[in-house]
Amino acid sequence: MMDYRNMFDFTGKKILVTGGTGTLGSEFASAFASCGADVVISGRDRKKADEVLKKCRIYGGKFDFVSCDLSDIRSVREMVARARDILGRIGVLCSHAGYSIRRPALECTEDDWDSLISIDLKAPFFVACEAAKIMNEQNGGRIINTASVSSARGHRNLSIYASAKGGISQMTKVMANEWAPYGITVNAVAPGYVPSDQTADLISDGSKRDELLSKIPMGRFGKPEEIASTVLFLASPGASYITGQTIYIEGGRMID
Repeated sequence: MMDYRNMFDFTGKKILVTGGTGTLGSEFASAFASCGADVVISGRDRKKADEVLKKCRIYGGKFDFVSCDLSDIRSVREMVARARDILGRIGVLCSHAGYSIRRPALECTEDDWDSLISIDLKAPFFVACEAAKIMNEQNGGRIINTASVSSARGHRNLSIYASAKGGISQMTKVMANEWAPYGITVNAVAPGYVPSDQTADLISDGSKRDELLSKIPMGRFGKPEEIASTVLFLASPGASYITGQTIYIEGGRMID
C-alpha cells in the first residue's frame, strides 16, 4: 500500500548528483537533504561545493563532494565508484552536469561540437552506465537525467546543445528499456528557462527577456524548486511505474 503521506521521505536513501554546484544541481542536492537523504555531489569547483554542502548539513545526514572532470571517462568512473564508497550504495543518480553554446550553426566549430557533446551527452551516458552497474547489484535504483525543452524544439543558435539534449531523451528511453528487468527506472526532466548563470545573458536583456516571456503561457520563468520537486517525485515511490519518460517543466511553452 502506498504511504502517500510520507512519499518524499528519503531518510537513509543514497543520492549522487552530478553538476551539483550549479543553480539546479545544488537545488536538487538540498531538496534531497531536506527530505533526509545522504548526498554526494560532483563537479569541479570546490568552493561552490563547500557552499552547497554547508546548506545540506543543516539537515544532518552524510554529505560529501567528489571532484570530476567529465571530459575524462576514467575520471567519471572513479567519481561514481568514490560516491558509492562514501555512501555505501547509490539509490538515485541525478545526472545534471552540462553547459550550452549559444551560436548560429554556421559559426560552430568542430571543437565546439566535440567539447559540448563530450560533457552533455557522452559523460551522462557513462555516468548512467556506471551507476546502473551498481544499482543492478543492489536490485534496483532510479536514474534521472537532465534534458531540456531544446530536446524537442528547434530553438535558434542552440544546434549542438539541442543535439545533445535530444540525445539525452532518446538515451533515457533505451536505458529504461534495457534496465527495467534490473529494477532500474530511467527518466529525464526537461526544464524551460530558469534564471541561472547559463541563462543570465538572455534574462538580463530586456528585449530578449520579454520575447521569451511572450512564448511562455504562464508568463514567467521557472524556479529551481519547481524542477527539484519533479526530480524528487521521480525518485519517490509514487513514480515506481514511470520509466523512459522526459517530463517537460516549462510553464506551458510546449503547448503551442
